[in-house]
Amino acid sequence: MYDLIFECGTVIDGTGSPGFKADVGVVADTIAAVGDLSQERAARRINASGLMVCPGFIDIHTHTDITALANPLMDSTIHQGITTQLAGNCGLCVGMALDEPRFALERRLSRGTRRFSWSSLSEYLDCVQDQGIATNFAVLAGHNTVRKRVMNMEPRAPTSDELDAMKALVAEAMDEGAFGLSTGLEYTPGRFAELPELVELARVAAEKGGFYATHLRSEADGLLDSVAEALAIGREAGIPVQLSHHKAEARRNWGMVDRSLAMVDRACAEGLDVALDQYPYTAFMTGMWLRVLPEWAQKGEADEMIARLADPEERRRVLEGIRARNVDWDLLQIAVARGHRELQGRTVAEIAKERNADPAETALDILIAERGMASVISFDMSEEDVRKVMRHPLTAIGSDGVSTTSYGRLGEDRPHPRSYGTFPRVLGRYVRELGLLSWEDAVRKMTSLPASRIGLERRGVLAKGNVADLVAFDPDTVIDVATYSEPHRFPAGIQYVVVAGTVVIDDGIHTGARPGRVLRRGQAGL
Repeated sequence: MYDLIFECGTVIDGTGSPGFKADVGVVADTIAAVGDLSQERAARRINASGLMVCPGFIDIHTHTDITALANPLMDSTIHQGITTQLAGNCGLCVGMALDEPRFALERRLSRGTRRFSWSSLSEYLDCVQDQGIATNFAVLAGHNTVRKRVMNMEPRAPTSDELDAMKALVAEAMDEGAFGLSTGLEYTPGRFAELPELVELARVAAEKGGFYATHLRSEADGLLDSVAEALAIGREAGIPVQLSHHKAEARRNWGMVDRSLAMVDRACAEGLDVALDQYPYTAFMTGMWLRVLPEWAQKGEADEMIARLADPEERRRVLEGIRARNVDWDLLQIAVARGHRELQGRTVAEIAKERNADPAETALDILIAERGMASVISFDMSEEDVRKVMRHPLTAIGSDGVSTTSYGRLGEDRPHPRSYGTFPRVLGRYVRELGLLSWEDAVRKMTSLPASRIGLERRGVLAKGNVADLVAFDPDTVIDVATYSEPHRFPAGIQYVVVAGTVVIDDGIHTGARPGRVLRRGQAGL
């Protein structure tokens, strides 16, 4: 007797092998059979005729640690077919932050989350599990958060004692379940770290069986040097490397991914374990201060930065630096401005024109009004680059988004549409419409490829004995629907999503179930 049978679907098993017609039987939380189950009994049968049935998608790059305690239903994530997500990327890990002033960024990003009541990553993960969540949830140890705990925002190399303290924190996080170490070397204070520090911390993660995921020091003019740095860390620390959301920003750098991908190929040929992840959009989202201000003007805490922008002489220097960068204000759209919601969805150029003001001055005024915490979407990537990176066999799909929702405090934000549409967009646009990938290879990039990088042995492949994390989608209709102007829109064509044997998306509707599990490195049954 099966608890659930998907019958008459096309199974895409996640390995890249050709799809085949079969039934899939589930008992409790496990895939119990794949084959002809037409004569078997089941508590429920789902007619999957015309649908593709595959492993639940694994989002290798998210920031859902920001919203996990505010949105346990994981609406935007589960509706994409994502059943497992890895958070704590780009050097920031909310679960390692403390309820102290120096973690103001983590607190402000986590709007809607209850007080930071935990004192360790393990306690944070317990909080997530205790409330119940719709998807499986795993994390990386964030270097920026680790550095803040030991050195605050100090713009220098650590002392020997400080380095030892950071290594101890990484080791503790790995022992408590983190799957590796992430860095955000474009952000403060991560940008102050030099190669010896990064190698030492990555070596700790390697000794614990983890991998190194990095938001590179530059994804624009310094892309190639930054890739070289990441590869050097991998070699010296003896750790697998994951290049996060790989891209080349700014028109002058379009096409540079040819050279960065060649660097990856050479490193792999030399025996280094390197892979990449990517979201399928030509715009990225980041803090407005990062996109607008010269690097020297970003230093310090948010209050220090704002004071600098308000000082007439310092402001003049900042404006000179901004104008030297030739920012295209028509390509910079305000995404989140929590104190001035009327600005969201509008470009800096539009706002400046309405105010009859200079765009650079307008950008600084917005930063001051938002106490430094505005974010922007920058339309500064090449579609051809997106396709080149996506075709690379080592590229997994990752949203770089958060689990969010259209209601409550989270619904007031205007996020990047990747939080709602990444995986369906790959399937609908890049497989069905453009033929860039086959169904089988696209599913591999969403399932077994990220599973192998993270170290999930019973997920990512649809096979007997594996965990029953499943998605059934309509290949004729699957597509993203979220847009930059209306991001809070669920995709089309994701009909059923099952997490650990429980149906969470039932004929396109969220059941309210929260069967997800917190996954910790080293635990049985991953």
